[in-house]
Amino acid sequence: MPIHEKSLIRKENLVTHERLTLEGVDVSGDWSTFIQPRVITDYNEAMQDEIAALPGGEAIHRCWQCGSCTNACTINALNSDFNPRYWIYLIRIGLESELLRDKDIIWQCVSCNKCTYACPRDVNPEGVMKATAHWLELKGHTPPSPAMVFDEVFSEQVFEHGRIEDGRVLRRFFARTGQALRQDWLVAMVKGLVSRLPVSLLIRLGLATVIEPKTRGWGPARAAIAEYVAERHAADRRALSLPAEESKR
Repeated sequence: MPIHEKSLIRKENLVTHERLTLEGVDVSGDWSTFIQPRVITDYNEAMQDEIAALPGGEAIHRCWQCGSCTNACTINALNSDFNPRYWIYLIRIGLESELLRDKDIIWQCVSCNKCTYACPRDVNPEGVMKATAHWLELKGHTPPSPAMVFDEVFSEQVFEHGRIEDGRVLRRFFARTGQALRQDWLVAMVKGLVSRLPVSLLIRLGLATVIEPKTRGWGPARAAIAEYVAERHAADRRALSLPAEESKR
């Protein structure tokens, strides 16, 4: 399962001699490109098991490094550094420090699922990317991304009220991410809605931002969801051997 592509070798680990002769043979330039030797002492032998224990990562062990996921990836077409196959490789052999070097772009997965459809081994690479991103957050390697914050705000409202009020979701998202509520695109969208929607509907939308409408009889469902979320969060922390008292929920 080794990775041989030159593009995946860190530039600082490559050495090229402009002029070099070995046993009478001129091997100058690209012929004399060598990979610097190194000793790795920070293997995390539990990393694959930890990510496999998180939702989405269960089938990571099936990967045979064919590259179908990366070849089909929407983000890889725009940013070649986004490489699911390579990250799965790093996870499986426990190279945590190498994985952390890409921690700021692993979050770019857009869940288009092209990788999952292309995978011949049912690895569910999209799920593995989400599990890896969740692993990075639980381990404290990266703060929640804006996408993660939006998911939290959206989920909290569904869990609490059994329904979504878009204005409240946006306000809370902007507040938690430190953004101003007045966004040019949002102003343009609101103006467009005001000019097209009937007055009665606009009034209802306005009232919904104030009174927080709730789904009738939602109490039992809310309690069941809260219990499940707490259990799932505790299970994720146990899988990574993290103390329960650090739980966010």
